[in-house]
Amino acid sequence: MRIARIAVDGRALHVRADGDGWVPIDDPYAALAAGTPVADAGERVDGRDATLLAPAVPTVLVGIAQNRGADPEPPLPVQAWLKSPRGVVPHGAPVRVRRDAGRVVAEAEVAVVIGRDTGDPTETLVTAANAHEFVLGVTAVNDLSYPDRAVLDVRNFESKGGDGSTPLGPWIDTEAPIDDLVLRLEVDGEVVRDTSAQAMPVPVRESIAYVAGWLRLGPGDVIMAGAPHSNHEVAAGSTVSVVVGGLRLETPLR
Repeated sequence: MRIARIAVDGRALHVRADGDGWVPIDDPYAALAAGTPVADAGERVDGRDATLLAPAVPTVLVGIAQNRGADPEPPLPVQAWLKSPRGVVPHGAPVRVRRDAGRVVAEAEVAVVIGRDTGDPTETLVTAANAHEFVLGVTAVNDLSYPDRAVLDVRNFESKGGDGSTPLGPWIDTEAPIDDLVLRLEVDGEVVRDTSAQAMPVPVRESIAYVAGWLRLGPGDVIMAGAPHSNHEVAAGSTVSVVVGGLRLETPLR
């Protein structure tokens, strides 16, 4: 199922895709927790009457560092870092690039949307083997970054912060595998990076288990799984597209 969030008449709704329109649905997170199918909850909405929102509203937004599949060899242990959820913007939303932060780099990544409470981190409820049971689905994310700032900003506060720093969407694919997804980055229609989730030294499910072992996650929280040779320098005036499996996230840079 393709689950999105839309705005209609000032209301935000969970919906499923239906051709060029949307069908409202019950809370998909409650359905996952209850182990029941997601039910329809209203009349179909024409796509022209709706505004697409980011597919999730995370309280916690986690990035996975050192999961690029590059030197040094052997790979460093996986680490996580926190990014402000206020930087999340939906598919198609223009992002103004900072002019005072040096180069800007787009990073195509798999975004895992957590579907239910992962529990007390000290109880090790989430493992690599069962990680998928805590996932609602996957979506695409563009981890916009300013690498020149990282020289002085080792905590990524400046280099990965700011308005619009995390385009997310367009929707959540609940049937996509978390272990192997095509991962592609395009700039103005040209493919500049073509890889897959399998290129990451640490599999997505192991990253989920790692994060849940230190931090309680809940419905709608997002883990950005890493950029395995999927980053490229971009500039204002270009349109960046992140392809994750069958999802395509587009972001015009201004």
